[in-house]
Amino acid sequence: MATQTATSLVLPQLSVYDARRDEDTVLRNVGIDADYVRDADGKVVYFDVDEGHSYLRKQGKSMPSLPVLVNLYLALSELAATDETAARIVRQLNSAWDRTGTSVSPAGRLVHSDSVLGEMDYNGLAVPAEGNTIDRLFSGNERFFRALLGIRDIDRLARAAGSDDRVPFYWYPRGERRAMFGGGDFYYMHQYLPGLLMVFCDDEPHPRRVLRGVWLEK
Repeated sequence: MATQTATSLVLPQLSVYDARRDEDTVLRNVGIDADYVRDADGKVVYFDVDEGHSYLRKQGKSMPSLPVLVNLYLALSELAATDETAARIVRQLNSAWDRTGTSVSPAGRLVHSDSVLGEMDYNGLAVPAEGNTIDRLFSGNERFFRALLGIRDIDRLARAAGSDDRVPFYWYPRGERRAMFGGGDFYYMHQYLPGLLMVFCDDEPHPRRVLRGVWLEK
């Protein structure tokens, strides 16, 4: 059972698929902030990459890598029916863009880095060059998406996203990009796509985004 405070939720166990070893890594006591960083007036504070790293490091936290955030999303989606904190986090992930500690390069290099997984590095992956729903892209690109998302198969994520919340992947092949996970209306460089849960790579070098921390509870 997850434990929680007013500001956080700790899952006693989280399983993340490690595509390098073709096995699941079981993580114990994974903490996640129940809300985005806010100021004294309750307004969300937006951070660039360096500010986000510095802010969270002082608290013993980090930005979640994409595999950790995706698997937290799946676990919290199952808890959401009976746990309001889990439901609130899931609502935010369905409507905003969470920055992650995952970067992707056009050459097929993935780097996942956070205070939960540590650092995982993949090289030589074939990166899909255009957007589509992830259940369509997954077939034929299994090695890339398993490494990117930390899941063995796409079915569970597609079910969590729901029939009206498919999961598109967008890629801008112009240099290394920071991956983000979330949803809501997306206008940037693409046609209007309402209410979708997405993974995409940020096209700005230092955009200011919402910030949420993860950590391993001692």
